[in-house]
Amino acid sequence: MGQIFSDNLFEWSLILVRWLHIMATVSWIGESVFFMWLDRSLVKLENSETKGHAGELWMIHGGGFYRVEKLLMGHIAVPKDLHWFKWEAFTSWISGMILLALIYYTGEGTFLLDDTVSSLSYAQALAVSIGTIIFSWFLYDSLWETKIVTEGLLGHLVTILILIATAFLLSHTISGRAAYIHMAAIMGTWMVGNVLLRILPRQSKMVAATNKGETVNPAWGINAKNRSTHNTYLTLPVIFIMISNHFPETYGHELNWVLLLIICLCGALVRQFFVIRKSNFNRARLFLILSLLTLAIAFKMTLQIEDSIPNITPQKNKKHELIKNEQAETQTQSNLDHTQTFREVKFDRTIMGTVSYEGPPPHYSRLRLPRACAKQHSGDVTLDNVLINNGKLKNVMIKVKSGLTGIKLPLGNIKSELVFDQIGCIYSPRVGIAQVGQVVRFKNSDPVFHNVKAVTKKNKAFNKAMPTKNSSFTKIFTQAEDHIQAKCSLHPWMGAQLAILDHPYFDVTNSMGQFKIKNVPSGKFIIEAWHEVFGSVTAEIDLTSERQHDLQIIFK
Repeated sequence: MGQIFSDNLFEWSLILVRWLHIMATVSWIGESVFFMWLDRSLVKLENSETKGHAGELWMIHGGGFYRVEKLLMGHIAVPKDLHWFKWEAFTSWISGMILLALIYYTGEGTFLLDDTVSSLSYAQALAVSIGTIIFSWFLYDSLWETKIVTEGLLGHLVTILILIATAFLLSHTISGRAAYIHMAAIMGTWMVGNVLLRILPRQSKMVAATNKGETVNPAWGINAKNRSTHNTYLTLPVIFIMISNHFPETYGHELNWVLLLIICLCGALVRQFFVIRKSNFNRARLFLILSLLTLAIAFKMTLQIEDSIPNITPQKNKKHELIKNEQAETQTQSNLDHTQTFREVKFDRTIMGTVSYEGPPPHYSRLRLPRACAKQHSGDVTLDNVLINNGKLKNVMIKVKSGLTGIKLPLGNIKSELVFDQIGCIYSPRVGIAQVGQVVRFKNSDPVFHNVKAVTKKNKAFNKAMPTKNSSFTKIFTQAEDHIQAKCSLHPWMGAQLAILDHPYFDVTNSMGQFKIKNVPSGKFIIEAWHEVFGSVTAEIDLTSERQHDLQIIFK
């Protein structure tokens, strides 16, 4: 009962903090967009008698007219009732950092870590994540406090290089989803740092000088305006990252950092279009075209063309049934030397045995699952890549590695489908083996958004969204490949291991560490046992005379 209450409280904390963050961010960014538009839309009246007149604008909204006039500081006294736009920025940043910590820094990095990206520990990933946010601000701020970069392109080029280096670093140390949101945290920190530490203090100096009748240093206004301009170009990239959680084809991409930078560039170009479209529409149109080109590049990077492979439906549970597919047959016999004479063998041998593990098992902390997934489990859930039961090791791939040369193999014994299901935010099974040409189905049985990202070397990689419960798709692999990893980019602890073989002599150990391979041809073979954490062990066996071989494999 206590755990249920705690999980429910955590979910509601996420909901309320996220709601506050969105409200504050909408207000802050809305103000930034409005004032940038206002500055570009002001009309300076040459005959104005108001001291410090910089322009005015008439607007209509809510059944009335609004007349806004911009005055430069230093010409008139500042009224007592002066509204400062700051609390929206502070609230957005504080709520965003709390939300970042709740999602990515709890559960010992459940959403932060991804073993396909790096082998960092939770403490190391935490140090990289927080350190990057802090260090990047001091780097950016010190850059723009240097006089040589306050004018010209140098400062902008160095700033872009900082963002590129940061995106590359994060995408190669933490999960793709975490890398994206940390880039938003970095840009958000720059934006609120600009407001809190640079814009407001300098505006305060200008107000104080104005009230004292002193000359206002124009550098204060230029610097404050410069930082405010930076903020407006960061708004659209930050908004994209805020919603990117729903699009794993972006942060789950092999070049996710490049894709993020391209999309951020697109957002900045769109922002530039809106900033100058009224004052210089022809130039603004050029930025719009460039933004569409960058968007097209991003789309091309994520475009996935389905394989044009004939649909194969093998006969279920019929041993040695020939696959009626010329391409699959070619692949199945690819391990044979076709110039030699096939030797006659009997397909009546059996390889069986047990896989054990000696030593202390790895310790894994409790995963902080989404509530919809957590309630499908009876207790705490930990990472499932090492499952040991009384010293017996589950999910070990057992296969005939060599010794089949010169044997004409049957092309069958294929089940209709090998199914990888996503249940309770865990893959079931964790490990599976299919044959070349066999149908492999990926399914989502959860009421939450998943995706399947396949990391391959020989077969075509893919990254497909699984947005709804019971959604599924099938793949047919045309090349033998020892290790294919399927990942969920939204939930980086979710992974499955798949092998594609060109023969039917394999098995995966059960919860008791047992395996059994039937109908093996007579001969001498090398057997490989592979585990995703502990690596591989090989053994040589002789099935020339014996009908059955009992194999005991030990991982340490």
